[in-house]
Amino acid sequence: MKAHWDFFKESDTSFGMFYPRHYIVAGFDNLDHAEATEAALVEHGIAPDEVRAASGSFVVNRLESVDDAGLFERFKMHLAKSIGTEAGYIDDDLKLARRGGAFLFAHAPTDDDCQRIMAVIKRHHPIFARRYLPLAIERLIYPAQTMI
Repeated sequence: MKAHWDFFKESDTSFGMFYPRHYIVAGFDNLDHAEATEAALVEHGIAPDEVRAASGSFVVNRLESVDDAGLFERFKMHLAKSIGTEAGYIDDDLKLARRGGAFLFAHAPTDDDCQRIMAVIKRHHPIFARRYLPLAIERLIYPAQTMI
């Protein structure tokens, strides 16, 4: 697994796949839109080290890349994909990145944090938003697959 991003306060992998625990991940049409949402969150009191915009290529090539995964990591990824967990979201992220999309990451360890952050994110019309919990991924905003 490649080195990931020191921005994340907790582990950013599960079963060898990208899984930023206690973070909201929102997808946007482009980096400008994601950065504008980041600025709006900071203006609404979110600490600058709690939120970050990133290009689609950064997310796919650095965060979700598994080029150097060993046999055991690949087995865990296959297992996760077969039971429909984070692998499906990685496929969605790849689709968004390929068409120039970008991402926003916001640390939301509590339900109150999530509600406060999502109130701002929704005003910026993300394509999707999901929250990574310890045992599940919560869909906050998710369109039909044809929209991603």
